[in-house]
Amino acid sequence: MTSLLEDMFNSFINNKVPESWLNITVGYPSLKPLASWVNDLVKRLEFMGSWLYDGPPKSYWLSAFFFPQGFMTAAMQTFARDTKKPIDTLSFRTHVLDVMAEEVTEAQEVGV
Repeated sequence: MTSLLEDMFNSFINNKVPESWLNITVGYPSLKPLASWVNDLVKRLEFMGSWLYDGPPKSYWLSAFFFPQGFMTAAMQTFARDTKKPIDTLSFRTHVLDVMAEEVTEAQEVGV
């Protein structure tokens, strides 16, 4: 029988995210190796932190969310309230732009 610390050490040696980190209160599930998982975690924290301290971003990194469907539903609810349209009549439409997220200069007036 191995200890939690020993399991964590073995995961580090094998460049894997320790099982104990994948529980919902500590980390998020991912198939990435440990190094990529940590880099992704740092980027997610920076995205969420900038949203908290600087206000809503001009564009959103959808994969940064643990549960993107929740964000999409919240965006639809906000749009429905702002436009006074019934939420069950709404759907998403995606426009792919030829600019990167950092190049977006202004946010949408309504919606995300």
